[in-house]
Amino acid sequence: MKTLSLTAALMGATLLAAPALAQQAPARPATGSGAAAATLPHAFEGDAAPARPQAAPAAPTTAIAPDIARSEEALRAVIAAMQAGQIDYTVFTPDMAEQIRAQSGQVAPLLQQFGPLKSISHLDQQNGADVFRVIFEKQATDWVIGFDEEDLIAALLFRPAAD
Repeated sequence: MKTLSLTAALMGATLLAAPALAQQAPARPATGSGAAAATLPHAFEGDAAPARPQAAPAAPTTAIAPDIARSEEALRAVIAAMQAGQIDYTVFTPDMAEQIRAQSGQVAPLLQQFGPLKSISHLDQQNGADVFRVIFEKQATDWVIGFDEEDLIAALLFRPAAD
């Protein structure tokens, strides 16, 4: 009887873990000519994948709403710093800071050409990161910003706004 209970428990744990494991996509190299400080797998790709049916209902959990205000505040600060040419690299993961340093010579002048920031609106969440529409005086853009476990910016990229 104990063997049957242990087997059932292991199967249940595997069924519950499988959807979470299936969502972990491997990183892909960046393609195209869009400006990006880093890549986030499947960011800016078309429609989301269809939902997978669950084999067994999961135990109720408390849903935690994304901290969109924090993401927006961080994004506003990064954009302002880049436009001013005074980037605070301590708000980024070491890898992200290195990537931004390498691209800041091209990205900062580009952001300056966009003109003053007019508005930011939250569009979506993808792979745990927030997607925003950022409207400048001369350019509409879409941005992705994501954080690591230590609340450092681990993903940051932008492109012209998708209409």
